Amino acid sequence: MADKKAMLPPVPDAGSPPLRALPGALLHCALLTVLTVALAAVTGWSESELALRPLFFALLFSFLRTTGARHPHIHGPAMKLCEAGFLVLTLASATSAVLALLPPEMQATWFAAVRHSLDQGAVSLLGFVLLAYGLVLWIPLVLESHRQLAASMERTKDELHESESARSHMEQRLLDAHRLSMLGELAAGVAHDLRNPLTIVKGAAEALVRKARTQEQVAEHADIIKRGVERADKTIQALIDLGRPRSAARGPIALDEAAQEALRLVQVEGRRKQLRFVATTNKLVVTADRDLLLQALVNLLLNAAHASPHHATIEITARRFAGGNDAHSHDVIAIAVEDRGDGIPDDVRHQLFTPFFTTRKGGTGLGLLSCRRIAQELGGGLGLYPRTGGGARALLVLPAAQAPVATQPRQSQQPHPTQRNATTVARPSHTGRIP
Repeated sequence: MADKKAMLPPVPDAGSPPLRALPGALLHCALLTVLTVALAAVTGWSESELALRPLFFALLFSFLRTTGARHPHIHGPAMKLCEAGFLVLTLASATSAVLALLPPEMQATWFAAVRHSLDQGAVSLLGFVLLAYGLVLWIPLVLESHRQLAASMERTKDELHESESARSHMEQRLLDAHRLSMLGELAAGVAHDLRNPLTIVKGAAEALVRKARTQEQVAEHADIIKRGVERADKTIQALIDLGRPRSAARGPIALDEAAQEALRLVQVEGRRKQLRFVATTNKLVVTADRDLLLQALVNLLLNAAHASPHHATIEITARRFAGGNDAHSHDVIAIAVEDRGDGIPDDVRHQLFTPFFTTRKGGTGLGLLSCRRIAQELGGGLGLYPRTGGGARALLVLPAAQAPVATQPRQSQQPHPTQRNATTVARPSHTGRIP
């Protein structure tokens, strides 16, 4: 609870409001100041002093009267007694001034006694007694109001602390529920992707022991078991590649060489569909880990090959983009892998990087997620977008190397006879817009 209290913002001080908060307060204070200076200046000048004294008490009475009218909750007996005291003093000093300013022929002998009673006698004493009563009653009310305000603030603080604690507890419960939901989804996906090949393996093994089989039948069932095990191993390996931490050995990598090596690794799929691969990497150099870069390119090329129809073309293009004006910004290289398949349906775009989500039969649904993890580990990013002319474009963005890489000349390799149906074309390097 102490930690929660320390995290909360300080409660504003609920002291006395400024003078601006009370309408007319500044005006009354200014007038009181002027009258006080004037009274001090005319002390000893009986006529001027007699005229200013009623104004002084009347101004105080006016302030209490208007404030009580605007704030009825404080206009209680104490304030009314103070108003009455100032009213008595105002009337007494005004009457005394009138009597003193009458012409001598109109003044009676008893006027002096009346003026003495008004200025210094019973009437003046009555006004000050009423003021004293009002202040005596008002001070305990002010103290009680402050006590209640302090208690209310303390209760509010406690309620805020409880609300903050409840909110934090609820956020933790929601986070735990979200984690459990993700874990359940992951477990369900793993169970689903492992159950199917294991069921096939089990069925083939049971068929083998059910009755005697010929050598050809045994070989056929063994091949089924082998494919099922390979499929399960593929799922497990994809999970390992997705989750295992790895320290990337980053360095300048010639994109031409990496692209050609990745294309050689996907020639089997290219032969099966008689695909044509075109690489235009413009002799660019990226900062990356060679193995991770190759793994990401192979994944993206295989996805493009699986999505492409027979005799289609798959392109790899790359272009360098300048960084921002920030000193920490660096140039990047955008590598686009484009296919001419069916594109990306609208209903699956938001699920592209969801674990175990796949639209391909036999897919694990972890390839794109693994590629994005690799891109982020290398300081870049990955996106998948539909092409305007049909198909899809995977855009892998990586940091550009600051210096070129000195590459060793490669000996020309003749294509293997089994690779003649798959074509790899390396276009001349040039700069241009990624189509």
